[in-house]
Amino acid sequence: MSPEERKSPENAIWLCLSCSKVIDASPDAFTVDGLLAWKRNAEMVAVRDSKVTADHVGTLLVEIEAARIELLRFCSYWQSVDPLNEWPSRLPFEEMTEKLLQHSRLRTAAYHEDMVPRVSAVLSAVQLILGSDNEEVENLASVFEYAETNYLTMMDCAKALQKVKELVAMR
Repeated sequence: MSPEERKSPENAIWLCLSCSKVIDASPDAFTVDGLLAWKRNAEMVAVRDSKVTADHVGTLLVEIEAARIELLRFCSYWQSVDPLNEWPSRLPFEEMTEKLLQHSRLRTAAYHEDMVPRVSAVLSAVQLILGSDNEEVENLASVFEYAETNYLTMMDCAKALQKVKELVAMR
């Protein structure tokens, strides 16, 4: 590499003094391809981060908390009116089964109307800020996919929202 190539911006990788010495002293451990991959990743993160202001983060924190609280309220309400609270019931088995199925259909429809748009918006925003490959973001996406099925998965989704909120707050 010529002196001009060595000093060019394309070759630049910003490191602290300690790290630069470690890397320079261990060329076998830190390959050119590895260092270039680090650089590309750092540049992608910098571009992503340059699009996110403190106002964006603050607004997102409010949205995450609102979605989490609304999900907990949703879960609490639908649990409180669940026909299983009447168990054992004096209703015939068929009537009780139909009542449970009707409750489940209504809860699922309400979930899709009330919760899906709100949590989807939060998920999209945190994927932009934290990256869709972030472990907690992946976990939120995973539990959100099944959160409509029962109260436990709804609670798991609320916990995942809290963890993502904590990560966003650290930014």
